[in-house]
Amino acid sequence: MDSLLGAVILTTSALYLYSVLYLYLRRTQLRGSSHWLYLTLVAALISGVTFFIDPAAPPIAEIGRGFLLGLTLIITLLAYGQVIYADLQTIPNRKPNWPWLALSALWLLAFVAVGLMNRPLPIAQPDWIVQSLTTPTISTWLLLVGLVLAALILIGSSLRAFYTAPLPETANRALFWVVNAAVVFLGILLLISGSQTLTLLGCITLLVGCAGALYASLWHKVFDIRSSFNLAIRLVVLLFLTAAAFFIALYVSTRLTIPQGIEHDLMLALIALAVALIYIPLRKGIELIINPLFKSTAPDAAVVTRAYSQKISDAVDVDSLVIAVSDTLNSTLKVRRSAILLVYDTAPQAVEVVAPQQHAHRGSLTKDGLIYRQLAAQQQPITQFDIQYSPLYKSVLPAERDFLRDLQMSAYAPIIVENQLIGILASGPKLNDTPYFEHDLELLATLANQTGVALRNARLVADLKRLNADMAKLNNGLESANLQMGKLDAVKTDFVTIASHELRTPLAQLRGYTDIMGALNDQGMLDQQQTASMVHNLSKAAERMEELIAAMLDVSQLDVNAMDMRFSPTTAESVVRMAIEPLTEAIRQRKLSLSVRGMRALPPLEADLQRLVQAFRNLIVNAIKFTPDGGKIDITGRTDSSIENGATDSLLIIITDTGVGISAENRELIFQKFYRGYDPTLHSTGAYKFMGAGPGLGLTIARGVIEGHGGKIWAESPGFNQETFPGSTFYIRLPLKPADTSRRVMAIDEKTAPSSSAAQS
Repeated sequence: MDSLLGAVILTTSALYLYSVLYLYLRRTQLRGSSHWLYLTLVAALISGVTFFIDPAAPPIAEIGRGFLLGLTLIITLLAYGQVIYADLQTIPNRKPNWPWLALSALWLLAFVAVGLMNRPLPIAQPDWIVQSLTTPTISTWLLLVGLVLAALILIGSSLRAFYTAPLPETANRALFWVVNAAVVFLGILLLISGSQTLTLLGCITLLVGCAGALYASLWHKVFDIRSSFNLAIRLVVLLFLTAAAFFIALYVSTRLTIPQGIEHDLMLALIALAVALIYIPLRKGIELIINPLFKSTAPDAAVVTRAYSQKISDAVDVDSLVIAVSDTLNSTLKVRRSAILLVYDTAPQAVEVVAPQQHAHRGSLTKDGLIYRQLAAQQQPITQFDIQYSPLYKSVLPAERDFLRDLQMSAYAPIIVENQLIGILASGPKLNDTPYFEHDLELLATLANQTGVALRNARLVADLKRLNADMAKLNNGLESANLQMGKLDAVKTDFVTIASHELRTPLAQLRGYTDIMGALNDQGMLDQQQTASMVHNLSKAAERMEELIAAMLDVSQLDVNAMDMRFSPTTAESVVRMAIEPLTEAIRQRKLSLSVRGMRALPPLEADLQRLVQAFRNLIVNAIKFTPDGGKIDITGRTDSSIENGATDSLLIIITDTGVGISAENRELIFQKFYRGYDPTLHSTGAYKFMGAGPGLGLTIARGVIEGHGGKIWAESPGFNQETFPGSTFYIRLPLKPADTSRRVMAIDEKTAPSSSAAQS
């Protein structure tokens, strides 16, 4: 008997060692735990062989068979636990493996220390468990308690991974480790039972558990544990039912006292027929009860395909098609969610993938990547579990893997039209949390093929709608541009009229006064007082012409962004005061009320004083012209650090008048060159008269100067009305320090000014 057991163990060990060597050569395909798996297999082999070695052999006699067996079993569990934790590393919220390694190492060291002081250990001896209960020892209790705790930790961690797994295939793998760990611990308990028969059975059970670990490490997708468990329950129930039917038939037949003959045979036939008549409907009834409980019925492919094609045929655009596809897949395939991913060939090396039903969740797939080749070239479905865990997809880019994982789908099937990938049919986890089998993927691929034509038509409709919307927008833009061009053309015509008037008036004055002066001079009638009066009028006409020419030059500089500015420290109070000084006489004559508030409290700023005074003067002149006699003009200032301004310290100066106001459509146009918001035929000659008009360049220059300082100007008004005078308000925001992009030239100071000697030369 001993020789037979030894032969069985040696043969099993040899076959298993061959598998280990094969595994070691294929270690590149493992999931990162090959060395721990190798240690598990070797330690399990030593544990099984140790019990059948003669305890009187010299090495065993010195070390002790119980001590060696316990030592190898602890090493087996230590390495086996590392294999489990390494395999579950991709499941979210997993427990780290270093506590298991630390506890196992502490358990191993404690067992070694206690075992060396208390040899020989009675482990695996006949009736050693009963003896340990009656006369307990530290070493035996250390081994037993450690085995119980190790079983609870490993099985509990696998169960936790099962309940937190994001994919059914991942949950199935965690459940596989629960079953496999139970087999390993059962093998260990049988191995240390002390009975030779149970020990042999335990050795085989332990090797089966280690073979399961080898199987799970070599293949990322294990068989479905729940389906196998359900099938086993169904078979057990039917087995007991069949056995009960045979037992009843045999029991009744043995109780009959009919002598041998035709009557006896006929009675047995009647009994068999009666049992069969009872057995068949009873089995059908039991199957009707247990099949929904223990068997996941696959949907009928023909029914699903017919319902799917009818549903998507009514969809005419992408949105309705997405809703129809999602509702149909969810109801027919019994999945939690589904979607259509739209594929756009936007780049030579990649395609863009869009999930419109998930707030336009976007990603990309490289055309030379495994995922795109599987879908587009091979036209085969793919599962999310394979993308995340299969060794074949290790080279997938992290961005592609993360994009598909964030969709929370389980399977993808390509939508192909004319050998071009235009979409991806995505299906989420099933309601019963079972994995996707081959028939599920084939059905999903069939539905994807049916979706191709409908999706192409829906995208064409969407493209047509988008094209129509773009054309309508372009038409609106063209109409707006035509209106704008018409206004600008009218502005140019008005400018010609106004500019000719503005230039003709001072020219007529110059010519008239020079003619008068010449005639009086020829007659000797020109006295000093008349000369001074005429010279004054000639000077005013020349100044008016010079102002008009200067304004045109300034606008031309703004057009080419050539207005240079010299920045120096100044204050807003100085700018406003210098802008108002030349206008005090006009304000007095028009009986206007002008108030300035809050300027002294403003911090200093860096600005081109001359240009800024010019801008504010143009704004105040604008307020004077369009405010009736007796009206009011208010100028206020404050600091501003609003979010709109980017939290940058700046000044906000507000100019408010009680004039005719500005219509809503003209609030931006008034800052354009030559634009006037009323009929130019109402033009008045005076520069400061009510509704007096110039060439329409003052506000244009003001905006250019303020924006040149890095600021902003805008106008607000309730509207234009020459009877109610709603008034208007101009806002000027100026930064305390000009922007770096502001065009400037170096200020002339003592460092850059030429020396006196150089000037003299």
